[in-house]
Amino acid sequence: MLLQRLDYLRRLIGTGLSFVLFGIGGVAIGVLVFPAIRILCRDNVLRRERARWLIHKSFALHLGTMKFLGVLDYRIVGLERLRNSHGELIVANHPTLVDVVFLISQLPHADCIVKARLWNNPFTRGPVRAADYVLNDGTPNVVDVCAERLKGGASLVIFPEGTRTTRDSSLNEFQRGAANIAARAGVPCRPIVIRCVPSTLTKNEKWYHIPARRFLLTMEVGEVLPVKELLARAANSSIAARRINDMLHTYFSDRLAGARPALLQAP
Repeated sequence: MLLQRLDYLRRLIGTGLSFVLFGIGGVAIGVLVFPAIRILCRDNVLRRERARWLIHKSFALHLGTMKFLGVLDYRIVGLERLRNSHGELIVANHPTLVDVVFLISQLPHADCIVKARLWNNPFTRGPVRAADYVLNDGTPNVVDVCAERLKGGASLVIFPEGTRTTRDSSLNEFQRGAANIAARAGVPCRPIVIRCVPSTLTKNEKWYHIPARRFLLTMEVGEVLPVKELLARAANSSIAARRINDMLHTYFSDRLAGARPALLQAP
């Protein structure tokens, strides 16, 4: 019992320290590094790629720090499918607060959609603007911008649920944004199923509500889904988007309800 309490206290301190380090690192990089990249690198494409690579490495370091502190462990199945990802809409479910960190830590050149509050925040606007991520300003133009990025060969990460799930839910209803982008761009959808066992860092859950043991974060990278086949059979883009959305939700529902691969079993 004493050892369990000590382990709980260690992980609680480690969790708090992880968030503090993430904040300090984000401020330091945003204030010092990214302004220097903008000044020293005049080529827009090169500046964007360097910024994305730096964000990728920063997230990988943070994930490694959380593992070192004993807060989490993580495992990945099918990572080789992401090694040369180009022109794919990468679609993932959203069970925890650290999903973005987990994904981008494995994707050195991925494009993302960011909310206006991050775009304008004095501590995050430097990185997200330098990386030339897509601003989600709530207008239909976002779909067109994303489609153009995908047609240009970029891979774009999106969470169709729009927000994290709660502790009592494994999957939210999907918003139509991801399906609309896929229908407009006509590119493959690469599904990534994220699991967290035991459940933690869900929507409306405080960071200090840690589970009884170290949690296991897993990523299962699937084969691309046949978007072009649905587009070819649909009478118009609206019908195509609805069918794509249904296909994506069914895929994730089935995977999350079914048995997990042996590699993804919690320790």
